[in-house]
Amino acid sequence: MKRKIVALTLVGAMLMGTMAACGNDSGTSSNSGSAAGSSTAESAAGSDSADGSGDTASTGEKVKLKALIVSHPLTQDINNMKWLQEIEDKAGVEIEWEQIYTDWDTTKSTRFAAGDIPDLLFNATVDSDYTTYNGLFMDLTDLIEKNAPNIQEMFDEVPDTKVLATTKEGKIYGVPKFQGKWPETNTTMFINKTWLDNLGLEVPTTFTELESVLEAFKEQDANGNGDTTDEIPFDFNGWFSGAYSPVNLLGGLGIQLTNWGTDGYFAEDGQIKNYAVDERYKAFMKYMNGLYSKGLINENAITNDYSQFQSLSRGDADGNATVGVTFGWEETDKFGQDLASQYVSFGPLTWDVDGNTYDTRWTYDYSGLNMSSNRVAMSAKCSDPDAAMRFIDQFYDATVSVEGLFGGITDGCIEQTGENSYKVLPPQDSSMDSGTWKWTMSMADNAPMYIRQDTEIEMTQDMDNALKEREVYTEVLAKVDPKKDYYPQMFMKYSDADQNTMAMDQANIANITDNYWSLWMTGESDIDADWDSYVESVNAAGMGRKYCRFVRLLMMSILRLQNKEL
Repeated sequence: MKRKIVALTLVGAMLMGTMAACGNDSGTSSNSGSAAGSSTAESAAGSDSADGSGDTASTGEKVKLKALIVSHPLTQDINNMKWLQEIEDKAGVEIEWEQIYTDWDTTKSTRFAAGDIPDLLFNATVDSDYTTYNGLFMDLTDLIEKNAPNIQEMFDEVPDTKVLATTKEGKIYGVPKFQGKWPETNTTMFINKTWLDNLGLEVPTTFTELESVLEAFKEQDANGNGDTTDEIPFDFNGWFSGAYSPVNLLGGLGIQLTNWGTDGYFAEDGQIKNYAVDERYKAFMKYMNGLYSKGLINENAITNDYSQFQSLSRGDADGNATVGVTFGWEETDKFGQDLASQYVSFGPLTWDVDGNTYDTRWTYDYSGLNMSSNRVAMSAKCSDPDAAMRFIDQFYDATVSVEGLFGGITDGCIEQTGENSYKVLPPQDSSMDSGTWKWTMSMADNAPMYIRQDTEIEMTQDMDNALKEREVYTEVLAKVDPKKDYYPQMFMKYSDADQNTMAMDQANIANITDNYWSLWMTGESDIDADWDSYVESVNAAGMGRKYCRFVRLLMMSILRLQNKEL
């Protein structure tokens, strides 16, 4: 079941428990930084046609606009997307597209500083751009009310999207998306069931059982090819904020991570904490060291990038599976068509290592998977803001939203099967999987969109697999209390001063935490000997200051949303 996290409820219970730890933070930056943008400009043509078709009703000519889009590397030439041309025609605009695939993060600062931007920017801005480049972007608030019924519908029906879009000062510079069909967790834990069957073993349910299974995978020729040395019992990718990292297992120690466990921060009983300095993390790292010391963890997992992580799960040159337990999005994506049937999802695991018991959890990512800010922004010097906003709003139409995600009807990517129902068609290129096809034929997850809750979509097999694989986590994910367990960083707004200070603090913290986890896991450093000095160093690097800034920002958010003053 998909559950809406309402931002107004996120912070109330969280504040009281954390305030006492902060006291007076004399080093805290002021929140008086002003946000960017000019007031909404009138259309150069001064036209407001009732049918929303722009100026074509009176002149027969389309409004010409320029737009920039930062695309996924797989995405085809955007001018070839028929569904996109159709909404240009409907909005009465002609878009000259600039499509960027690489290096935008390194080049945009030069362009923004020079004011070198087109009328519209898709997937090209972040919140800090609107304060850093004051006056460069249009405040869209009035334009949305005037020319964007689909976006207004999204704001009304999914209030979190408006919270996500609105600055501290109550302005809107970037329009978000909502695609509420994605699951509640990004990450699935997989185990090779064929290996288990070969060895007469059951799917593990506890940490101790997992260790025993991994030992059997290592020692007993689990893949049955006669070689007892080619099995990799356990593999992973990344660590802090890693979607496919073992830190997902911290849920077994009662730590409720959300939206990829941002930098280790989480909420518990209404307080903001960080697992990097939590005693449970120490216990977990001792467990991981035990696995590593027995050769149960891929020794290259620490340094492998995502492509190497993904490739390893696809088996060896002879088609034999090589990985026993790992993390991923979906079985065919992770293991390929030939090996996918060998794997099943499992977990969450119950902690039974040291006599302590916890309320078992699993990472909750619903907000992060289904909402993103800043899908599209507008230049403050846009030549025709009304026409531009009518074009933007077309992306949020019920049908166009599905096309933006999966590809167009006339492009042969989806078909409409009823008034409010759609079917995603198989790739026309048989060499591509459904995910690759989606990213090739459309803007996919980068698109501005509003997938309504009552929209019915018959997904491709990979998405059906992803949803079914996550059924093992339904019970624990239902435990998430938005007032106590949900860490709402994606809804928090920052001034430039806060953003810069917090970024510096986090960099100093990460210099310590990122070094120690691998040293502890490999046994190069003794966690019992290191722990106290490590915690002291992390706190001195700014952990305490970040806690207090989070509290202040949470307070400001809820007071602003309730139209109160500090």
